[in-house]
Amino acid sequence: MHERNAINKANNDLVMCSFPNWHKLFAKISMKSICIRIPDDVKRYLLDEMMILPKECMSEDQLNEVHVGYEEEDTENLEPPEFPEFSKLITEKLDELGGSAFLKTNWRSPKDSCWITAGQTMKVKDINDVYQLLKASSLCQEDLTQLNASVDDGREGSSSTLYRDSFLVFKKWREIHPGTEFRCFVRNKNLIGISPRDWPQYHAHILTQNKDIVNDIKSMFKEHIKTKFSLNDYIFDVVRDTKDRVYLMDFSPFHEKWSQPLAFTWDELLELTEDDDEPELRYLNADCGIQPRESNNYGIPTDVIEAIKASYEEGENSLNEFLASRLSNIVDSRNRENENDVNES
Repeated sequence: MHERNAINKANNDLVMCSFPNWHKLFAKISMKSICIRIPDDVKRYLLDEMMILPKECMSEDQLNEVHVGYEEEDTENLEPPEFPEFSKLITEKLDELGGSAFLKTNWRSPKDSCWITAGQTMKVKDINDVYQLLKASSLCQEDLTQLNASVDDGREGSSSTLYRDSFLVFKKWREIHPGTEFRCFVRNKNLIGISPRDWPQYHAHILTQNKDIVNDIKSMFKEHIKTKFSLNDYIFDVVRDTKDRVYLMDFSPFHEKWSQPLAFTWDELLELTEDDDEPELRYLNADCGIQPRESNNYGIPTDVIEAIKASYEEGENSLNEFLASRLSNIVDSRNRENENDVNES
């Protein structure tokens, strides 16, 4: 019974931290965002191992290349999927946000697949960027397979309004300095700890502004979050880009499976005093030189590298060669766009 209760609590916490389930309540202190429900056929496509983009992302010449060198009986399996209405909706929402956005699913972003985009950025400008990042991301695919069980958020009748579907989330693109991002830890509705998100990198302003940083985050928490968010234990991420201005970015469960403790260990977090008048901000107080970055864990997968190598060893009709050609064309296209942007500016 105890184990079942623990599983139910984990499911409850996870669903409550799903972006569509909290964003409206905290929209005033968050960056402008738009949520799109993912249709079942698109979800199946994103979870399928077939590495090919939808028809809407391809020109006629590229579509013709898909079938070159294959027998007629094989072409049916290679036919690219198409989602015209969903792709059109993505384009419309990107336009609403000014033409570019930060992409994520219910809980996480495709940070593990940045290698596939030109410039290795999370900035999406069109449906090609969106589909590429999602198809190559193990993190987002894991999000899509989560079991959204029935939950109770503690308010009578409210569980029926919670979303249990898979969503795409687009946040209006904004350049954010990594030293302004912080992760905040809450236990029994008390803010107990704060860590830089860019841990373990050194940022001099955190050392000089540490008291103001704590006061700004603490004020935002007490005024806007503490009595409104229904969980007792959770984590929330913020951006504090200037004095007296803090933006809420995300919520996540207070659990090692779903969240990283960054400057703390989980044992340390469990031992911290539950007093949100004095949350501990942990940071580097000296420059220790080059430190490892989490993004370094997400490079081009070795199987992709091997596939590209193989494309040059096999015949010109190999599917691997087509995929390699597609990737090369995309990179060239993005480079030309970047050159045009520079020339225009």
